[in-house]
Amino acid sequence: MALCFCPGAAGLGSYAAGFAAGAAAAATGTAAAEQQGGIAGLSTWLLALAQNLFDVSTDDVVRRLKLLAPYPAPDRSTAEELRTRPDFYGPFWIATTAVLFLAATGNFARLVESEHPSLFKADYSLVPLAASIIYGGLIAVPLLARLSVFFTDEEVANIDFKQIICVCGYGLAPSIPVSILCIIPVSFLRWVFVLGGLALSLYFLRANLLMDISVKVRWLQLTLIASPVLLQVLVFFIYRVRFFAGDRQ
Repeated sequence: MALCFCPGAAGLGSYAAGFAAGAAAAATGTAAAEQQGGIAGLSTWLLALAQNLFDVSTDDVVRRLKLLAPYPAPDRSTAEELRTRPDFYGPFWIATTAVLFLAATGNFARLVESEHPSLFKADYSLVPLAASIIYGGLIAVPLLARLSVFFTDEEVANIDFKQIICVCGYGLAPSIPVSILCIIPVSFLRWVFVLGGLALSLYFLRANLLMDISVKVRWLQLTLIASPVLLQVLVFFIYRVRFFAGDRQ
């Protein structure tokens, strides 16, 4: 007698349900593993990027700051290193210091010029104003450059957007000593200090960024050159005009 095992409809239903549940669990586990791998990969990439952009010493930052001085002649090896290995540590340290100094010296200058120092109230709106100009500019300039390049078919292999942020950040360094000198309540001297600091900043930009920009599309080249220059001009002139309530001639 031959034996034949023929499951009923209920058995087939249970078997199918179990198979489907197992397949779903396997798929979920695979997806979870892939997701974990993707997150780990992203974390590793971000860590490597941060290490690359912030892996500089204090000596490196100081040597790069010395490039702001036209005399003595800037060290060529340091200038080349700035091009090939831009960093974010120096620029954002300078930007943060500049925000604090611009706001603090602006308020202190107003206190010095106040006719009733005992009634003086600090203008805390200078802090977000300085932060908006400086941090906003450091973000807007490379973003504008990226968008400008995106809407053209021009080859821009010689343009490093990290270098734009780096050079623009270091270019803000003269604003810190300028802000201290501008505490002197003499209008003419303040203009001299501001224009002198702006000249150093533009010199640094020209030597370490603007001369490296070479593209065939005329309007694109003008945009890439004008936007970093405009950032420096805005920072210095807004500081001079907006951060002082009154001047002595």
